[in-house]
Amino acid sequence: MACCGGPAGDPETRAKSKAIDDLIKSDRKEDIRKVKLLLLGTGDSGKSTFLKQMKIINSTGFSRSEVERYRRILRDNTLRSIQVLIEQAQRKEYKIPKKNSESVQAIIDATELEPDLIPHIQKLWKINAIEKTWNERNTFQIHGSADYYIKNAPRFVNESFEPTNEDILRARMRTSGIIETKFELEGMEFTIVDVGGQRTERRKWLHCFDNVTAVIYLAALDEYDMKLEEDQNTNRMTESLKLFAEVTSSQWFKQTGVILFLNKDDLFRDKLPKSPLSKLFQDYTGGEDYESALKFIESKYKEAFGSADVLYTWVTCAIDTQNVERVFFSIRDTVFRRSLQSFM
Repeated sequence: MACCGGPAGDPETRAKSKAIDDLIKSDRKEDIRKVKLLLLGTGDSGKSTFLKQMKIINSTGFSRSEVERYRRILRDNTLRSIQVLIEQAQRKEYKIPKKNSESVQAIIDATELEPDLIPHIQKLWKINAIEKTWNERNTFQIHGSADYYIKNAPRFVNESFEPTNEDILRARMRTSGIIETKFELEGMEFTIVDVGGQRTERRKWLHCFDNVTAVIYLAALDEYDMKLEEDQNTNRMTESLKLFAEVTSSQWFKQTGVILFLNKDDLFRDKLPKSPLSKLFQDYTGGEDYESALKFIESKYKEAFGSADVLYTWVTCAIDTQNVERVFFSIRDTVFRRSLQSFM
């Protein structure tokens, strides 16, 4: 019997069939080239820093307007950091010498980082009350790079100051809404979507779940003894594990690979000897040993892993460009192989 549109041997029918097949193959090749990575994690886990690294590694870097914005952000980060340290020292009733009263008042009253504040900041940074407060920073909300800001304050306040990549990577600004970064690399078109990690931002995540090639979930290793900024009664790592379980159990990701970044490895190494991991996990018995602690936390995330397709785990330091570059290129190869398999 003849097929609709003419006999099976009809040249016109064969030509149309071939054209359709070629179009399907072309569409498949185009789809394989397109990779959508979704960045998820709780607030301050390092998502925005990772996104900045992607611009440094795979794109043209930062525009003039972005550099200008980060200059302002770094100055604001610096002033806010020293103000928080003063406020917390006073709250903890750590004695700031009377001879530093002028410096304290000048900084508390300031609304912008000005050159005349630098001597005051440098004096206060050296006193015992501020040093003790900084060493107890896990008990209040302050950015982990606050010491970097304060030490570099003289450079930041200079009129000719041009932020370096390291400065920009350390600049702290809360992500609100959805930010997309696109770039091409060796014939592949990447779209990386970053959304705010605070609880109030998570309701926006659903809009990003369509056509996701892989989920990158960032978890900060150093947050095991810290509280959420938006909820002082909830431990950050407890919240991160709970969210990880919810994300990886979502119906949206049953056929999606999940890439777990155990991030802020540098801060974790530094903190572990000073703050026992057993503060949060009473079943942890490895003491100060870094490898034991790392494996233990990794096991907690593996236990929380839901019904998503597959889990890949990497230990990262998002401010280390070489580390992120090595990890990203490994991810790229893994994602490409999985995309290719899905169309075979």
